[in-house]
Amino acid sequence: AAGLWFGWSGRSSRRRVTTGPTVKVFGRIQLATMDLSEEEVSLYYLGFSNRTLWPLLHSFPMRVVIRHDSYRAYRRINQRFAQALLPFLRSDDLVWVQDFHLFHLGHELRRLGWQGKLGFFLHVPFPSADVFSILPWAGEVLEALLQYDLVGVHEQRYMRNLIDSLDVELGGESNGDDYCYRGKTARLGVFPIGIDPDAFRPSEYRNTHTLSDELSLANVPDRKLILGVDRLDYTKGIPHRLRIFERLLERHPNLGGKILYVQISSPSRTRVPEYVQEKDQVERLVGQINGRFSEAGWVPIRYLYRSYAQIELAGFYHDADVCLVTPLRDGMNLVAKEFVAAQSDDSPGVLVLSRFAGAASAMKDAVIVNPYDIEGTAEATYRALRMPVGERRRRNRSLQSVVKRDSSQNWSDTFCATLQSI
Repeated sequence: AAGLWFGWSGRSSRRRVTTGPTVKVFGRIQLATMDLSEEEVSLYYLGFSNRTLWPLLHSFPMRVVIRHDSYRAYRRINQRFAQALLPFLRSDDLVWVQDFHLFHLGHELRRLGWQGKLGFFLHVPFPSADVFSILPWAGEVLEALLQYDLVGVHEQRYMRNLIDSLDVELGGESNGDDYCYRGKTARLGVFPIGIDPDAFRPSEYRNTHTLSDELSLANVPDRKLILGVDRLDYTKGIPHRLRIFERLLERHPNLGGKILYVQISSPSRTRVPEYVQEKDQVERLVGQINGRFSEAGWVPIRYLYRSYAQIELAGFYHDADVCLVTPLRDGMNLVAKEFVAAQSDDSPGVLVLSRFAGAASAMKDAVIVNPYDIEGTAEATYRALRMPVGERRRRNRSLQSVVKRDSSQNWSDTFCATLQSI
């Protein structure tokens, strides 16, 4: 089907940007992108989006930065995007807005007179009402959200939190899946996002570079591999995970020389101070743990601060005996689903999954843990390392069925069909 992708180009200029969007055509898809000034990037993207909304929505209230100039820039950019997008739209188009950077885009399109079908999907959690109320503009944001015909979230927990916030801040009326306020009704829905499972099948990565190759592990075939794959973000709980691994080695010294924990951390938001601090803390902990436990011929943690292609990650997932997916808070977490999709049924690895990831609500046959409980998660990891093959296969088959059911294709098809039907 023909379509238009519209958004920020990722480019910034020292000067105020006055030009319209740049349009490129790829087959039947148009790509229209807008540049921003460096000041706009600082206030709108690095500021309000990443230092205010991101920690707020992930329930890290102590990290929330409140600045009125950042919010004004956020409103202004959403308005500029709407003005630039409007000329591309026909009355029968369907517009699907993605994520918290663009809460107000639908409101601005409505203000400009566009009456077509508008959908919005939130890719991160929605917090409890008392956390969301920290935002001085909570009511304004929620009122803007109700301008969409359909608002989607990952799971039922986030839906309950959203309705609670709407009740507290606006005092509208909930009627089944609909929320009514000042004569406007928005449909609220749960749409668990997924992956393309076929892209991670063993046949896809069988001849690619693997983790064993990367770390020259062919000469130690009996060594157990624990894997972590994350963006370097404080919501992912990597320092907690390192302390969990440290506790595992403390409580089970017999594991010395027999396991290897590989943490892949792709760079993220490197201009945001909180992320610089997170990187420093992670690197310091890796050094401390390796310094404490290393032996001749064995360093317990390999820390890889870089990004890998999807096909390489698929091979890495397959090599791992245990995958630790232990965020402190995560909207869904697709690493959990990618890991499961990459497993074969003969001797599958074990998924250890945080209860605070959205994926945990459906992936009940993972080993579910509380990452704040360092000792409990260390013991769960030890059990995962020793889990019999029969139990691993049973859990894997159950998890594979969830990943196939909640695929990325099903997510998008279901959302668009629901929006079309309203």
